[in-house]
Amino acid sequence: MNKGVLITTDTLQTQRFYHGTRAELKPGDLIEPSTDERDRTTPDVYLTPNLDAAIWEAELAIGEGPGRVYIVEPIGQIEDVSDLADQKSPGHPSISCRSREPLRVTGEVTEWPLYHGTRADLKPGDLIKPGHTPNFGNQDRTTPNVYLTRTLDAATWGAELAIGEGPGRIYIVEPTGPIEDDPNLTNQKFRGNPTKSFRSREPLRVTGEITDWQGHSPEVLKAMKDGLERLERLGVEPIDD
Repeated sequence: MNKGVLITTDTLQTQRFYHGTRAELKPGDLIEPSTDERDRTTPDVYLTPNLDAAIWEAELAIGEGPGRVYIVEPIGQIEDVSDLADQKSPGHPSISCRSREPLRVTGEVTEWPLYHGTRADLKPGDLIKPGHTPNFGNQDRTTPNVYLTRTLDAATWGAELAIGEGPGRIYIVEPTGPIEDDPNLTNQKFRGNPTKSFRSREPLRVTGEITDWQGHSPEVLKAMKDGLERLERLGVEPIDD
């Protein structure tokens, strides 16, 4: 296996890194290599500049406690391993860096923006309401829910797969009523809710727009569309209730 690219000192000083886990930690604690939550021996500890990837890592970590995302600083050299085959996870964000030295916890991420991916042209203050034709499944129905997510990656999927001809858009939103885990994703392929996807029967209010997001590669996007078409042929319908 080829070694990853070493990350420069300048990057370490300017970039924020995250670590996902179920361990309960506090600022100043050290996350040591070989403390692997997937029950394997490793000389490395993993971190990432991608918040979405850390959310996935936290949600998929072994253990019974809640998934937690910590802001960390490496105390030794780290390397970029995003190009290594065993670090790639097609279709969702992957942890991209590793170190053989501990990571120091500097804080915890406890709040994220909420996003909605669509092709609608909206402005701050607009309401995104339930009752639209859904992006997936039987197009002759309307959904009683409106969907939102805490990860930019899931919102990107929403924007790319949305029905319509306009460009994909990702908005920052706030719910006007209760939200719940999206049962179409929660505990389906992965335990928990690693995409941090939710739904509500009340409208979402647009508070801003993300304009610098990057879409998935054509190959990954095609694989996702092929998978959705396969589910449709099998008669698998989204859970609306």
